Amino acid sequence: MILHSVINFALFQGVWFMALLLEESANLPIAAVLVLMLLLSKQRKQDLLLLLLGLSIALGFEYLMVQLNFLGFKSNPYPVWFVLLWSALLLTVNTSMQFLTRLPWYLSVGVCAMFAPASYWAGARFEVITIAQPLWLFWLVYGLSWALMFNCIIFVNKKMAIYVHLGEQSKH
Repeated sequence: MILHSVINFALFQGVWFMALLLEESANLPIAAVLVLMLLLSKQRKQDLLLLLLGLSIALGFEYLMVQLNFLGFKSNPYPVWFVLLWSALLLTVNTSMQFLTRLPWYLSVGVCAMFAPASYWAGARFEVITIAQPLWLFWLVYGLSWALMFNCIIFVNKKMAIYVHLGEQSKH
């Protein structure tokens, strides 16, 4: 189980670096990694449902943040590599980032609010996105908003897990 989580995390990190270093040129390699992540998934049905619902929530949130000028991309509202990066992140929720689902919601929000903006700040340093200034305001407002949004995704994922588990039990 630990090896599986390490592989999942390493694949996500690979996607993150490909996205920031290669941008649109990374779309095909990232798509290949996403297929690999799904093939390695021990909860493929739940991960696929999470991709559908979680991506809708995440991209709706990111669209709003672009409209509010908290984020900016070279293509409007955001590039394909960003959608693929979000897909990879969602494929970590039930594996390498599962620890977040076990935390009380307020601790999960705190962890996300502290660390998620760092990823966007790094993207700004790579000059693939722009973030609102001053940095402290971005970190505070965007970080807290992102953390709440991501915890909504975690909540939806937990509810889906019950549904998927009940569906699998009824087959037996």
